[in-house]
Amino acid sequence: MKLLGKLAVLAGLALASTAHADTLKVGVVAPLTGGGAPWGMAAKVGVEIAANEVNEKGGLEVGGTTYDVEVISYDDKYAAADAVAAYNRLVNQDGAKYVVLVTSAATMALKQNIEDDDVLALTASYTIQALDANSRHMIRLYSPPADYVPSFVSWMKDNLEERKVVVVNPNDETGWDQTKLFKAEFEKNGFDVVGEELFERGQTDFTPMLTKIKSMNPQIVEIGGTPPATAGLIVRQARELGYEGLFTKMGGAGPHDIVAAAGKEASEGIINMLYADPANEGFNTLREKYKATEGHDPNEIIVSFYDAANVLFDAIKAGGNVADPEAARAAVAGIMPVKSVQGDDLTLGGKDRYGVDAQIMSVNYIGEIKDGEPVVIGKTE
Repeated sequence: MKLLGKLAVLAGLALASTAHADTLKVGVVAPLTGGGAPWGMAAKVGVEIAANEVNEKGGLEVGGTTYDVEVISYDDKYAAADAVAAYNRLVNQDGAKYVVLVTSAATMALKQNIEDDDVLALTASYTIQALDANSRHMIRLYSPPADYVPSFVSWMKDNLEERKVVVVNPNDETGWDQTKLFKAEFEKNGFDVVGEELFERGQTDFTPMLTKIKSMNPQIVEIGGTPPATAGLIVRQARELGYEGLFTKMGGAGPHDIVAAAGKEASEGIINMLYADPANEGFNTLREKYKATEGHDPNEIIVSFYDAANVLFDAIKAGGNVADPEAARAAVAGIMPVKSVQGDDLTLGGKDRYGVDAQIMSVNYIGEIKDGEPVVIGKTE
């Protein structure tokens, strides 16, 4: 009986070991609270939905073994220090070898760690500094402003009469990069940039900044990479101060969150970049899955994280070894192009800009808020 007992214990340990070995862990480091939460929650749930779909089909088969995909998410509160702590926990305690990063602050703080550790990261960072010729373990999961803003501003030149612009952005790596890019593109297209303003993340009273902006008599206020809820506050407070001009937002979309914070009337006519076409069937299916668990509509950036997660799973499968992120990274080029949830072709690119193909080239849309809802009025090239 003792021998049988020992055999039973050993069998149980073997089963436990097999169950652990057959789990593929993917980490998400994102702002799940605060102003960036709409983006962070879209990342978290977008990856979870993709993982759940894989698991519902029986798991991810890699090298003859089938794995359940487990998504582990931590809140970095949009702070670099919290992102580093979350990453260390994911890699050193949870054993994750695949990580999704949402913010530029997190990406820049962890850029060297990603290259030094045996980890493959997907980043949504907007800063142009996130990738370079030495990026071997980092992939940007969508096209950043540097790729679509030239087309967006060209569209504005052809479709808008207004020409006097003030650019507003957060006072950090994302904001600095976007302000520089936006100013250059506006000036190239004949716009007059009469002011550039930066604010601190977490700020809620914009009256002094907006009073200064109003004195510049702009016709357009571009609010760039401002988190959606914060962008709504800026819009509302600007309208309360009497600003009657146009708002545009070429970075970090989130029209529903803007409307919720600013009000429908104040938000009317805002022109903004969209990651998704609200009328697209694939996006709406994804939106309903998010809404079923969270109780509200997602930020449309969810499509980028969902698509990127599926690219990651396909690359891991093609690489043939879940324990070897380098094999998955090497396999990415071979599986592209792939169809996005909206039906667009996603390709791999970036070599002309960074010296390495390390970016999923996505499609972006130009939207306008009409009666509280975003409507697609154009498409970037």
